[in-house]
This record gives sequence, C-alpha cells and structure tokens, in this order.
Amino acid sequence: MENINLSREIIKNYNLSKKHLFKKVAGNAKFYYQLQYDNNLNNDLIEISKLYNTNTSFKIFGSHTNIYITENGYNGLFIDINPQKSKIIFNKEKEEFIVSANTLTSKLVNNTMNLGYDFASLTGIPGMVGSGVVGNASWSSKKDYGKYVKKVILFDFKECKEIEIIPNEYFFSIRNSFIKKENFKETRYFVKEIILKSEYIGKEKVKEKYLEQINKRRESLKIGFSEGCAGSIWCNLDLRNKIGKGLKEIITNNPEFNINFNGARYSNNGSRFFITDNTTTDQDVAKLFNFTIEKFKELYNIEPIKEVLILDYDGEIDLHTFIKRYL
Repeated sequence: MENINLSREIIKNYNLSKKHLFKKVAGNAKFYYQLQYDNNLNNDLIEISKLYNTNTSFKIFGSHTNIYITENGYNGLFIDINPQKSKIIFNKEKEEFIVSANTLTSKLVNNTMNLGYDFASLTGIPGMVGSGVVGNASWSSKKDYGKYVKKVILFDFKECKEIEIIPNEYFFSIRNSFIKKENFKETRYFVKEIILKSEYIGKEKVKEKYLEQINKRRESLKIGFSEGCAGSIWCNLDLRNKIGKGLKEIITNNPEFNINFNGARYSNNGSRFFITDNTTTDQDVAKLFNFTIEKFKELYNIEPIKEVLILDYDGEIDLHTFIKRYL
C-alpha cells in the first residue's frame, strides 16, 4: 500500500467482526480504509485505480447487509463507504432524482415520498442505494431497483476515469446486475451516483403503499436484526419463480430443514432467515449450506441461488468454493 496516497489513514490488520452482521467471529482484513463522499473522493478513486492495475486485491462495501466474512478474514484492502454527506437532488424539469451511491435506501424512500414520487416498493430494504443497484435489490415480487434506474455514473478503475451507463434490458437480472458480475473476481467498477425516476402519485398514496409494506415487513425486520441475521442467504424471488414458494413457506412446511449445526440454522421466527451463534464456525455454516442444497434437490429438484456475498482470504468466492474449502 506504500504506492498509493489516500486522503486518510489505511489501518493494518483490522478485525472485520464488527462489519459482519451475522453473530459470528470474522477474521482480519490485511488493510482497511473508509471511503468518504467528500472533496477527496475523486482523488481516492484515482489512487485506488493503481491497485487494480497492479493486481492488488481490494473490495468495496456499503452497509454490510448482505455479506458473510470467513474466519480467515481478507488478505487485501477492505474499503468501507461512509454514509455521511450523501445527497438526493431532484431535477424538477425531468422529474428525476440524482442520488449519491452512499445514500441509505430508507432516506431515498422517505425523501421521495414527501415529494409524492413512488419508490415505496423499496421500503424496508437495508443498506445503501449503490449496493441496492449493484445487487438489484427488491422485496418479494415487488419492483426491484432496476425498474427505477435511468443512468448509472461509475468510476472505472481499469481505465481510471468516470463513465456513464444507461442500462439496457440485459443490465439487470434477478438479484444481479452487470456491475455485480463484472466485480466478482476483481473490483473494476465503483458506483458514484445513480439517476432514478418513478411515477408521481402524490404523498398520501405513496405513504399508504409505504405503510402497507412496512407493516408486512416489520416483524421479520425486527426479529432479523435482534437475532443477528442480515437477510436471506438464498434468493427468495428465484425460489418463488421456480417452485411458487418463498423460503419462509418452504422451511415452515418442511420440518426436515430445521437442523442445527452448532448454531448454524434457520430462525424459528419471522422470515426464517439464516442465523449463527458466537461459537459457530465456517465449517458449521458450510455443513448447513450443503445440507440445504441437497434438501432442495431432494424435495424440489432444484439448487437454490446464493444471494449473500461470501468474502474469504483471497476475495469473493462462490458458494461451492466455500463449501469445498470448509467442509
């Protein structure tokens, strides 16, 4: 890291447990840095591009709402995005919202609701707007982030410059996007801003839709955070498309899913999210994931799609690599 000149201190051997929303011990990052949306942002992005072009491993994260970090930690630079100094600018003429990627989705929903524009389907989605766009987040079968995106402003680390992309029909897919796919092996694109557009239906109608959705999600969200889970490991929308049922209904109706590997299990409450205990190891989690996959094959002849990002010592890894390493 000696060859880059970031605007703040790079911390060595930073413990990532506090960045892991599951109740579990995580390892250390070899290096840690907090990226802020201030006057130094562009300079920092230019400096980070030097890492890309020297094949130095780094990953950039928002609010850690959908990340699983192993006990081995990460042998690279873990970059955290600070939510402060976020911005939402309303272009009244075009009826579009210019949103910095570090804006919390909850802030976006509340801000646009007060102006009468309908982003209510994003209600209850945790994390930052940038992460929501990259992961094409949604809730149940409601409209996903991709339905609102008109333009994405990215920083391309490979080319060391800012670019703009107007998404085509192939840019977004279920819980996925062009950006997420491109960033799997190495982080090439960083989302700076997004141009979003939605229908104007008036503040009261948006509020009705907001309250309807938040009331449906309130119990699961409350239980989820109190139990230490950060969402679903498995893509619920994909399950609904394939077998017509979500994870909650599947696990509730099939008691054989209710198995406990030293704390690695599915909650008995709410949306039946994945949870662990403080003594749960990566091997325990790998056993649960492998058991779940085999049970889905047995009962429904499908393999569930992983939604959570798994970070290991050498970067992001896929589900089967995780299972193979830790079983």
